[in-house]
Amino acid sequence: MKITYLLLLAPTLLFGCASLPPLDDGLTPFKGQPINHLFSVIGFPEDIELIDNEITYRYQIIRNHTDLVTETERATGLEGQDPLIAKTMMQPTQVNIECELTVITDTHKTIKRWRYKEAYKGCTPYREKLAANIKQ
Repeated sequence: MKITYLLLLAPTLLFGCASLPPLDDGLTPFKGQPINHLFSVIGFPEDIELIDNEITYRYQIIRNHTDLVTETERATGLEGQDPLIAKTMMQPTQVNIECELTVITDTHKTIKRWRYKEAYKGCTPYREKLAANIKQ
């Protein structure tokens, strides 16, 4: 019985340990490369702008999602003669998933740097595409 349980649990544990690399790690190989190389991996940006002899390419993801979020319910008082204990439970909660990735090139369209902001793992689709590109 224990062996069967371990065989069923092993894939879950292995899957849980796998994580995507940071966005910076996925973008670093593209520094100094033409922007077209990045386009072939993550797609085209939503906005392109020329500012002070630099071209900025802005990618954006904004969506709402319902996910299970841990919430703690505080409790005071007694239950019989025992003190009440705070309960932790998973509650479905609407979260805002956001990612704004800006890639900056020179006028020759060579990648110089990037910056990003994300909320609630919003850049995960870009991380997945960049991780798949690294494995190739």
